[in-house]
Amino acid sequence: MKILSLLLVWLWSSHSLAAPTLWSATKPGQQLWLFGSVHIADGRLDSLPAPLLQSLKQSERLFLEVDPATVTPAALAPFLSMPPGDSWHRRLGAPLANQLEQYFDQPALSLLKYLPPWFAVLQLTQARAMALGFAGAQGVDMQVMRMAQQQQLPISGLESPDLVFSLLASLPERQLEADFVRHTLDELDELQQHLERLLDTWQSGDEQALLALLHNEQSPTLSHFIEQELLLSRNRLWLKQLKSQSPKKALLVVGALHLYGEHGLLRLLEQDGYILHKVED
Repeated sequence: MKILSLLLVWLWSSHSLAAPTLWSATKPGQQLWLFGSVHIADGRLDSLPAPLLQSLKQSERLFLEVDPATVTPAALAPFLSMPPGDSWHRRLGAPLANQLEQYFDQPALSLLKYLPPWFAVLQLTQARAMALGFAGAQGVDMQVMRMAQQQQLPISGLESPDLVFSLLASLPERQLEADFVRHTLDELDELQQHLERLLDTWQSGDEQALLALLHNEQSPTLSHFIEQELLLSRNRLWLKQLKSQSPKKALLVVGALHLYGEHGLLRLLEQDGYILHKVED
C-alpha cells in the first residue's frame, strides 16, 4: 500500500468525476447516502456527479470525517511537540534523520525540524502536493461542504478533530515512526505518479483493485496499524455516531477507502440491517 494514498487519498483528476459510486443505505424511516471522497485536487476538478448533488439537496444533514470548524491549533497542539532533549536523530536513527533533514533546508520549511518526524513528513508531502497544483479547497469534501453551507444545511463530524493526530502521535511508542517516515519519503519523489495510479484505480470503480493498494510495499506491522487503527476502528466509531444521532436523511462524504472491504462502512451498514444499492445517473 502507498502510505500517501491511504492516509490522504490525494488524487489528481483531469477528467469529470466518474467514481466511486454514490451509495444509498436505507432502513425504515432512514435514508443515508455515502460517497467516497478525494480530499485534495487541482482546478480541473470543477464539477461533481449529478447523483451526489441531488443527494445533498435531499439531505437534512451533511456528515464529514471531521467538521472543519472544529479543527483549531489548540486542539492539535498537544500532539505536535517533542519532549525536551528529544530529536529526529534519536527517534529515527542518524541515516534516516539526515535524509529527512535534507528536505527542510528551505526557509519556509525549516521550523518543521522542531516538530515530530511523522508530522514533518506529512507537511512536506502537503507542500509538494501544493507545488504540483493541488489544494484541499478543490477536494470533494470541501466542495460539498461549501454547497451545504449555501443550503444552510447542518454539518457534523463523524469524529473529533484530534483523533487521527492522536493515532499518528502514537507511532513512536508503537516503534513505527521510522517505518512511516521511510516509506513516505520513498514515495515522495514519485508523488505525481502515485496519484495518477490511485486516480486510475479510483475512477475505474474497481473495489478489489482499490483494496489491493492497502497491501502493497510496506511492513506487516505498519500495515496492521493503518488498517486496524486508521480504517477499521474509525469506521466502527462512525457507525456508532450515526446510531447515536440517527439522522432521517443524511449524506456522508468520507475517504473512498473507508467504504470498501470486509470492514468497510458499506459492509458494516449492511450487517446492521441497512439495504444498500448503487445510485445510478
